[in-house]
Amino acid sequence: MDLLAIPRALTSTTLALGTALRGSRVFHPRGRAAVASVVADGDGSWGARVLDEAGRHDVVVRISRGAGLPRPLPDVIGLAVRFPGLGRDGGPLDVLVNTAGGPPGLRHVFLPHPLGRTFSSVLPYRTATGRLVLLGARSDGTGTGWELLAAPLTGGWTRWGRLTLGAELPGSEAEQLRFRPTLGADDLQPVALFRDVRDRSYRESQALRP
Repeated sequence: MDLLAIPRALTSTTLALGTALRGSRVFHPRGRAAVASVVADGDGSWGARVLDEAGRHDVVVRISRGAGLPRPLPDVIGLAVRFPGLGRDGGPLDVLVNTAGGPPGLRHVFLPHPLGRTFSSVLPYRTATGRLVLLGARSDGTGTGWELLAAPLTGGWTRWGRLTLGAELPGSEAEQLRFRPTLGADDLQPVALFRDVRDRSYRESQALRP
């Protein structure tokens, strides 16, 4: 008997209903999206293809404010990146990182910008070799470029690639984007902690969005 089934269902359904009442996402309700490119350095040994293999990827990026607070109020900033064809069964690999602390330990804590300047996945991924890795990013200050980072739970950040923004997508196309960062890839899986709740929340809230 799964004793956590009911709490998981209640949590995810509550978030979905919040989406329906708000008329948009509960978290990261407004943002801008753009086409972009990722150039992977290819010198990693994490055990995941996207982190280890050199190459160029055409991606889609969405940048958003976590609670949707108006500027200039501080807010957690989210950076979502979609890698077409690199996910499970040939689908997209969606990676979501948010502003958080940079040092070990604080990488698991959301922090509003500008207090948080390093983006982190907060929860780790498990690669094909069994390693636990946090994914991250750091802006280069131009507003269009980020260093893409990876780190073990207790070690320093290591660059594995660079993200560069291209043309912005029209608002209608940006609003139609549906990211599913809980799916991962065959060799890059989010840890099980909270994954079921997050995945069900994404599915139910996206079904109820206008």
